[in-house]
Amino acid sequence: MRRVTTVVLSVVCVTLLGVVTNVATGALPDGWTPHLWLAWPALAVVVVAVMVVEIRRARESAPVTGVAAAHARRVLLDRVRRYWISSVLDRSLHQEARIQLGVTASADDRRYPWTLRATHRGGFTGVLDGGASVAGLFERLDRAVVILGAPGSGKTTTLLELARELVDAAGRDPDVPIPVVLNLSSWATRRLPLEQWLAAELTERYGIPPRQATAWIEVGAVLPLLDGLDEVVATRRDECAAAIAAFHARQPLTPIAICCRESEYGELRTGLPVYGTVTIQPLTRPQIERYLDRSGPALAGLRAALAADEGLWEFTGSPLLLAIMGLAYADGPGPADGPGGRRTRLFARYVETMLRHRPHPAYRPDQAVQYLTVLGHQLSKRQQSIFVLDLVAPTWSPFWIGGADLLSRALASAAVGGLIALLGAGLLGWPGLVVGLAATTLTMLALAYEDYDDLELIASRERRPENRAIRVNWLTGTADELRDVAGNAVVGWTTVAAALLVGLAFGLTDELRGWPGLLADFAYWLGLLLATLLALAVSRAMLFDLYLVGPPGGAPRREIPSPALRQRLRFAATGAPLLGLVTGALAGLPVGLARTGADGLRYGVVVGAFAASYLLVAVALGPLAEQWLVRRRLARDGVVPRPLRPFLDYAVQCLFLRDVGDGYIFVHRELLEFFADRLATSDARALPRP
Repeated sequence: MRRVTTVVLSVVCVTLLGVVTNVATGALPDGWTPHLWLAWPALAVVVVAVMVVEIRRARESAPVTGVAAAHARRVLLDRVRRYWISSVLDRSLHQEARIQLGVTASADDRRYPWTLRATHRGGFTGVLDGGASVAGLFERLDRAVVILGAPGSGKTTTLLELARELVDAAGRDPDVPIPVVLNLSSWATRRLPLEQWLAAELTERYGIPPRQATAWIEVGAVLPLLDGLDEVVATRRDECAAAIAAFHARQPLTPIAICCRESEYGELRTGLPVYGTVTIQPLTRPQIERYLDRSGPALAGLRAALAADEGLWEFTGSPLLLAIMGLAYADGPGPADGPGGRRTRLFARYVETMLRHRPHPAYRPDQAVQYLTVLGHQLSKRQQSIFVLDLVAPTWSPFWIGGADLLSRALASAAVGGLIALLGAGLLGWPGLVVGLAATTLTMLALAYEDYDDLELIASRERRPENRAIRVNWLTGTADELRDVAGNAVVGWTTVAAALLVGLAFGLTDELRGWPGLLADFAYWLGLLLATLLALAVSRAMLFDLYLVGPPGGAPRREIPSPALRQRLRFAATGAPLLGLVTGALAGLPVGLARTGADGLRYGVVVGAFAASYLLVAVALGPLAEQWLVRRRLARDGVVPRPLRPFLDYAVQCLFLRDVGDGYIFVHRELLEFFADRLATSDARALPRP
């Protein structure tokens, strides 16, 4: 349907192009001569429309070339390697603990201490020994597996070990599918078919163009490594498993690996379409004792803590907790009592020890704990694992009174009105000041009714409005928004009244009387009315489109504007000139017909500038001002520091977080839950006010 619409538009525009060209260059009646200039702006508008239609059609039909696909493949492999292998796997808590504590590896030391037990549904069972590879086990299980284990057992690390070997293989052979690590926790926000979700994640997390991502998935060129099925909200977990099963039924030859906690996997009502399972076995006491003995004096503090509190042995079966215990008790046993159970006291001791060993002059330990508590609480509340800067919202502060949104809209409206008033006064005299006043009023009112420019909505990442289609067709989308804007009683009648006021202002200064004067007044009114309605409709359609589509991955690591707002700014800066040209022509043509070409041109410039400015403000500059105000207020309330990214990098140094692309994850879900549990109330009122 979209291609049919594009073809029809192309034919219509080409036809109009010929007509307008003939009008502009042909012989016309003498009465038309004063208005001949109008054909040239009309010709410019039609030419631009033809170019846009043809470019869109070319993009839809152009094949993905081999050179572009090969380049995109290299980029994706490099980003998977940097994001997950170098930043997460090579700096896993197990490895970092060994480096921090000075544990030297012996000749027979395995990379990781746990044991993998594999089971194939055809009857094969086996244990992965130190000389085998995870990729080899993956092949024996027919390249469709689920990795199971207890919390902290090493599921993600095993998945990333598989990713390392598969990335190396894909780098050597261009026909091997590209392994891509993705976290399933974000699936529940949109609940798309898995093919669409994979394509969206490739674009949002890795910066792959949507057409390329879709093409890869259709031909099975992407190997999904899906982490965190247990992190999908419980009410959606079976639905997610069903989406994975449906994807595998449609593409049975596409390899796949999924990670899940063993208990949550056993509760699924929908089975996963895998040929085998890899279960991570808990560490046994002899394994732990051997590990402690080989470590020598590096783990003397942990050995002393285990001797002082026999109950700590219950945690040593988890490699994650074993590494945390080694770091937490590096200085010897701590207090045997304290708030919470042993696990809570263990994590508290770990956080305290790491902050003491790696102090930072800008963040006191109590401040760092408070910031991490807010971060963990917000991620847990939104059922997310990866933190990106777009998640920061006004409601993070318990002391928030909601003024940033109103203030940013007021400032944006005043800026638009002031700009148009200055331009109008210079080109149109004092009636131009009235155009500026109308621009201020209409901008303020329209911003009050916008749905998708609110930071809280952007932060929620709930990009699935139930009453709207997911795919946006710009032609029909703009038409729908135009109908909504015109049908809105408040916005519609205010636009009519503002246009009438502008027409009256020009009428008072016009020397024309009778019907010519009324016709001129009507032209000013009609021009502003049409331009305003179109500007509001296009801006709302663009906002809705950008709200559904997440920001591309691989964005520059800057805070303001955040990735989503940076994308909005780029789109708005591209669309504003075109919108200004079209709306300026709509406003200037009636005035040029009723008065002179110069009058129409000046009026078109002012109204076009208003439309372009409104689009910039509504789509990007207004939310950008709100973001700056919100960050400033959150820092003043002591919720998160400003700037935030240096603190996040400090938390990475302290082994609390890992950076993944343009986002951050906690080194383990249990540490996230520890910080999230520090705030029992959903509105975070447990935070102390600075």
